Amino acid sequence: MIGDLATLAVAAAAGAAVGALHLALLWAGARALAGPRPAAAFVGLALARAALVLGALGLAVALGAGAGALLAALAGFIVIRIAATRRARPANGGSAAWK
Repeated sequence: MIGDLATLAVAAAAGAAVGALHLALLWAGARALAGPRPAAAFVGLALARAALVLGALGLAVALGAGAGALLAALAGFIVIRIAATRRARPANGGSAAWK
């Protein structure tokens, strides 16, 4: 029982770490749009994000992670995404139209 909870906690932490790295790459891609070669940088970073997520999923499956561990990792990923979205504020200090 405790082993199962520890596995779920580790999976959630791993999902949160992958989510944080994914969002960092997304932020770098958005910032690259102002650079000298915006399309190439954005596409390259998008491919890196896709490889990160697919690689993490493949690694989890290769290590024998069950459905519960995969759901815990997804929950960790989503928690980081929600936290980052709530932390983001519009530049003018007003409310964003997409919220």
